[in-house]
Amino acid sequence: MHAALRRRDRVERADGWAITPARGQRPDPWDGGVALFALQFAKTLGARVIGVTSSPEKAMVLRGLGVDEVVDRALHPEWAPEVRRLTQGAGVDHVVETGAIDTLPQSLAACAANAEVALVAALGAGALDAAALRGLVTIRRVFVGSRASFVSMNRAIGQHRLEPRIDRVFAFDEARMAYEHFAAQRHLGKVVITST
Repeated sequence: MHAALRRRDRVERADGWAITPARGQRPDPWDGGVALFALQFAKTLGARVIGVTSSPEKAMVLRGLGVDEVVDRALHPEWAPEVRRLTQGAGVDHVVETGAIDTLPQSLAACAANAEVALVAALGAGALDAAALRGLVTIRRVFVGSRASFVSMNRAIGQHRLEPRIDRVFAFDEARMAYEHFAAQRHLGKVVITST
């Protein structure tokens, strides 16, 4: 996640917006914790962050983690215009796309000119209309960062005392319940199974 943000000067200089959008028909990306770390890293780099989620409860958690603005996709199914409104029409400079291919058109529509989209997850199937690439947006697929990015990420974690959001901890003999909890998409953050 850190590598998805560090390669863009505007995020590091803190004069732009970063956004992590919600998944289309799938659960929110906030559920598993990847996007939660993305927002924490974006804040350590000084970015203003917009989160897109699906409920007032999740919006409260995001605000508690430092998100500057939250867009509820239940109220705004086509959420890109709302993101543009929140940025006074300019759009965002950086998107960390942890959702799926079906949310990519909305992410692109929310982008400012010369923005960058870090495509962390590419779930689902779909085709992208070339017209959606207006504004000279760069899409970069992110798999794993470099060793230097890893060292930088760990430095940021230590310096800012970042911690993953733990939704719930299960004992080892409750592993089945943990998987059921995860599969039911009732979590917001990491689901942990302990050995003791």
